[in-house]
Amino acid sequence: MATNTQGTVLNVLQIISDLRGESSVNSNSDRIRAVSRANRDFALRRFWRTHYLKDQTISSSGTGDETIGSTLYPMRMKGLSEVFIGGTTEDKRYPVVDFNAYKLLVNGNSAERICYEWYDKTNDFWKVHINPTPTAAQTIYYSYFWEPPTLTLTTDIVVCPALKVIALIALGDIYLGEDETQKALLSKQDAEQIISELEGIESAPAENQTYQMQSAENLPRFRGIGTY
Repeated sequence: MATNTQGTVLNVLQIISDLRGESSVNSNSDRIRAVSRANRDFALRRFWRTHYLKDQTISSSGTGDETIGSTLYPMRMKGLSEVFIGGTTEDKRYPVVDFNAYKLLVNGNSAERICYEWYDKTNDFWKVHINPTPTAAQTIYYSYFWEPPTLTLTTDIVVCPALKVIALIALGDIYLGEDETQKALLSKQDAEQIISELEGIESAPAENQTYQMQSAENLPRFRGIGTY
C-alpha cells in the first residue's frame, strides 16, 4: 500500500483507471511509460527533499574524477550539494562550484580544495572532479539530488508526496494520445495546482522551524566570482 511519499507504478495506474471510470486497472506498457515520464517530470521540477540522498560514500579511485549516484538513483543536473574527503567535519569539506569558478580559483592556486560536477556522456553518469586529487582508497562523502530512472514494471517505486500528481500528469499524456486535448489540458492544470501547493509547503518552514538562507558562493572566500 502506498504511503504519503512512496508508492508503486500500480498505485498510480489505479488512480488513472479510477479517474477514467474503468472497472479494472489498465497496466498496459503505454500507461507504464506515461507514469515513468510523469515521475521524472515531477522530480525535475525543483530540488525536492524527497529526492535527496545524504551522506553517501565511495572509495577514491585516485584519478580525481568519481561517479556520483547509481543506476537506481542517478544524480540530476546541478544535483551535487556537498563533498567531504576523509571525514565529515567542516575542515574536510570541498566546496562545490561551477566549472568557470573552478578554473578561476585553481588557476590562482593549484592547491585549492574545490570540486565541480560534470557529465560523462560516454557512460551516461554525472561525475565530480576534485582538486587536489584524493589519494587512492580515501573515503569520499557526498550528498546529492537524484532523478528517477525509467520505470518498466508495475512494482517499480514512485516517490512523490502526492501520487495523484504523477497520475494527473500521466493522464494528460494519455488523453493527448487519444486526441482528447481539452481533457488533457484539464488534467495537466489539476496537476500543476497540486504541484504549486507542494512547492509552497516545500519552501515554507514547518511550525517552530527557522530557515537561514545564504548562497555558498556568497561566503567571504568566494565573493567576487559573478553576481549572486
